[in-house]
Amino acid sequence: MTNVPEDIRNAWADVYRLFDVSYTMDGSEGAWIQYWEKANTMIQKYGDDIPLLEILEAVAHMLEHYVKKREKKNESLPWKADEPYPYPKE
Repeated sequence: MTNVPEDIRNAWADVYRLFDVSYTMDGSEGAWIQYWEKANTMIQKYGDDIPLLEILEAVAHMLEHYVKKREKKNESLPWKADEPYPYPKE
């Protein structure tokens, strides 16, 4: 049992599905265009009855966070695979 009307629950479910599908995006311009095209479709679908823009912006910030987190390299290991280990230098 829920107090939330079905159309609002459906909107939240659509937002989550978009987050789920976009979670593994690479952060490229094409990936962001695809995200915002799908988000725009949802905004049009639900219209003014369910204001989704702010939620979709928040989801975009979350996705950006996770994309950057995956992009981080281990900077404590700056040498290349075919180079000898540089530390400690003697």
